[in-house]
Amino acid sequence: MYTREHFSLPPEAVHEFVRARSFGVLATCHQGRVFTSPLPVDLRVDEDGELFVAGHVARANGMSKAFGSAPPATLTVLGPDSYVPAEWFGTRSRIPTWFYCAVEISGRLELSDPARTRADIEVLIDRLQRRTVEGSSWTLDEIPADLTTSYLRNIVGFRLTGLDLASCFRLNQNKDGMESLAEALTTSDVAARQELADLVRRPPTAPAG
Repeated sequence: MYTREHFSLPPEAVHEFVRARSFGVLATCHQGRVFTSPLPVDLRVDEDGELFVAGHVARANGMSKAFGSAPPATLTVLGPDSYVPAEWFGTRSRIPTWFYCAVEISGRLELSDPARTRADIEVLIDRLQRRTVEGSSWTLDEIPADLTTSYLRNIVGFRLTGLDLASCFRLNQNKDGMESLAEALTTSDVAARQELADLVRRPPTAPAG
């Protein structure tokens, strides 16, 4: 992914963004074919302090056949985005552009055995349940055992390891017109633009050089 220093997030901010979204598009190649899959993902640290991403796809998904060969893969996690017309800069003599927030995570895929697949799913569910439902204690154990077994039989787990992370939060950091932009985004009735307004006012990226 093309980016520049002043569009890039500090490492901890990248981690927080990915965990907050917990959803991305995984891409890899198998036997000359490119596969992509949108899926929930979990960025974690292993016992050695190394970052990895845990996830799973349906067994019927052709992508799952690639996992055993440890291919390179890239996960893209997207945040809010919007077309930005010239008028929002407070002038008509500007080229329209597009604001967006993206993190790209590259590494190699590792096939997970059934036990690790279940463990990774339980960790992800626990985190998302507690974040989404206050006081939630729901677990897979509340589903009849035969249904859980059937569900797990029909998925294939993986981990993405040896990670290289890149980020691009393109928010007009190195140009003028920030206040005019923020005001235009704030008054929009589109949720993504309202989210971008806060980011334009307080970019989480490196200062413009």
